[in-house]
Amino acid sequence: MISLLKKIDRFLLPPSDGMHYSPYVWLVYLVVFVTGLIAYHPIPNSYLYGSIGTILFLTVYFNSYWIPNKRVKWNVLAILIIGSSLAQLTPGASVFFVYAGAFCCRLGSTKKAVSGLVFIALWVVVYSWVFSMHPFFLIPAILFAFVIGGINIYQHDIDLKRQELILSQQEVRHLARTSERERIARDLHDLIGHTFSVITLKAELAGKLIDKNQRQAKQQVKELEDISRKALKQIREVVTGYRTSNLSTELAHAKYVLQSNEIAFDYQFDEIELNEEINKELAIILKEAITNILKHSKASNASVKLSKENSRFVMQITDDGIGFSEDLKTQGFGLKGMRERVSRLAGNLEIESLNGTKMIITLNMPDAL
Repeated sequence: MISLLKKIDRFLLPPSDGMHYSPYVWLVYLVVFVTGLIAYHPIPNSYLYGSIGTILFLTVYFNSYWIPNKRVKWNVLAILIIGSSLAQLTPGASVFFVYAGAFCCRLGSTKKAVSGLVFIALWVVVYSWVFSMHPFFLIPAILFAFVIGGINIYQHDIDLKRQELILSQQEVRHLARTSERERIARDLHDLIGHTFSVITLKAELAGKLIDKNQRQAKQQVKELEDISRKALKQIREVVTGYRTSNLSTELAHAKYVLQSNEIAFDYQFDEIELNEEINKELAIILKEAITNILKHSKASNASVKLSKENSRFVMQITDDGIGFSEDLKTQGFGLKGMRERVSRLAGNLEIESLNGTKMIITLNMPDAL
């Protein structure tokens, strides 16, 4: 049974990562038409005509989810024609004009979508005037077409902007990765290219001297060994440098990660030169704090402030989430590891959990510089 339902679902609707079952839920409004048809059926075979009209509507309705936006106008027009035909059976057919208004958000732009709603309203007014329709048809058709259509237009615009933001962020990440690869390639080329050129020359010279002057040849081989060891050390330093975290990198990463998860984030970073080891440790602490915000806080806003206060360096991390209980301030959520890192830096970690969470890390400036 479940397998059959899945096959029907795949036939009716295209694959989607969003609210996939919403189109089925929205069909509940057809109850208005069915109820009206039962209560008011002025001609023979009303149920037959109503059933045929409903089947035609469902065909157009589900087809609207498959077609591109530039063709949806024809589906809107088809729904208007079906609704106008069924309005002769019951005023409850006004619901079809609401469905037509709901699809106007896909007409290509906000201006075209609003124009589509105005067109539907004029259609209803003219139709009601020509056929002397009851106000129970006229008013709901216009009112709810504008209400539902307007909500859909607003939501559709938000979805488009969100997609643009995601694409923009993906492009920035791609460009950043490309730039980083180019930088690594450039640095390694400058380092290894020069070193291997020297090694090649030394090897050639040693090869020429090995039969003529073994003492000088051994000297060249010894220099080759020294150069290779030095090159290996330099490469390790370069690679280690790429792997090292710092506050600037973690702040940029935090901004991207939090905003990608719909958590507003801002930070203030005063120009303070920090000891490299302390900078690295604070970056790890910040990363753990951001992870906690993402996983546990349920926050909408977060911020980080790094500043110099008198003779102290202060890093303050805040969010407006649910906070946590007193017993969790000493265990869980990675706080124990954060306390140990701050302790190694001879600093102090304070946590306030009231209307959100505030974490304050304080270090003495002479130790931090």
